[in-house]
Amino acid sequence: MQLPSSIARLPGRPSSLAVWLATLLIVPFLSACAAFQSSTPALNGTLKIWGSTALDPLVSAAATLFTQEHPAVMIDRHAIGSRNGLKAVANPQGLTTTDNIKDNGTSIVGIADIGTSDIYADPVQYPNPDLTDHIVCVVPFVMIINPAVTITSLTQQQIIDIFSTGKIANWKDVGGPDLPIKPIVRPASSGTRATFRKYVLGGRDEKVPPTNTDVSQAIHDAVATTPGAISYISKAYVDDQVKAIAIGGFDASATNIRSGNYTFWSYEHMYTLDDTKPLIAAFLAFMTSPQVQQIAQTKQYLPIDSVLPSGATGTGALAGNSDGVEVRPR
Repeated sequence: MQLPSSIARLPGRPSSLAVWLATLLIVPFLSACAAFQSSTPALNGTLKIWGSTALDPLVSAAATLFTQEHPAVMIDRHAIGSRNGLKAVANPQGLTTTDNIKDNGTSIVGIADIGTSDIYADPVQYPNPDLTDHIVCVVPFVMIINPAVTITSLTQQQIIDIFSTGKIANWKDVGGPDLPIKPIVRPASSGTRATFRKYVLGGRDEKVPPTNTDVSQAIHDAVATTPGAISYISKAYVDDQVKAIAIGGFDASATNIRSGNYTFWSYEHMYTLDDTKPLIAAFLAFMTSPQVQQIAQTKQYLPIDSVLPSGATGTGALAGNSDGVEVRPR
């Protein structure tokens, strides 16, 4: 169809009709963009994330990146133990002064927005139906010893006899030097301890009284500086100052966890009561983003799917039991 001469295109310049048509298209588009931007306010406020010391290295790294992207956000992070994290988010009063919870000398009181935990929140203990579990990764735990102890592996029974029965009290009894064994036990607030008792000690109690701290770095430092010491921490805290040893000849790899040969591990949970708050929802999404999950692997955490047995997907198969440690899909 030939255009009338009054609106025909002149060489090298747009016609008035072309300009008019472009205006009809562009102006609404720009208006829509402006409306979208105005309806998406910048995140701001304080986000309280309290709980697991095992997950804290990843939470710390994620919090740094998140606040760089959202400068008006402040993240109040306290590694005070899984059970304290669950209480802080699930109890109506959160943590009170009678709980006497401290982090680096500072009393932690109030309600957390996100409670981090190595253990499943048993609905019998935490019956609030709004309590929502967000599983963000898998944490392998490891037995660690003072570097002067020259062994590379202990059987599960040997660990039981060191921590529970007391039958083994010297490293020479398990092929090491003539040196007294000094077990370091974490307090009851520790999710790492709950996992250790269930999956390594077979539900037994420890013979040695627990320490007063549930800070993983403090446990690491105690083992590093105490001759003959042995304890357990998240793999994220292992460095050349302590020696990680195998259990029954198996190390804490994804392959050994998936096959069931290595059982000392847990899911890392982030519990919330209100996911509709934009700041909480944004941080939870950030924790499972490819950016943070890549950081997680550099810090020795594992993706959830890397340890699921053949045929299992996602987290729907998880269930809890009365001691607060999840029954894992096997």
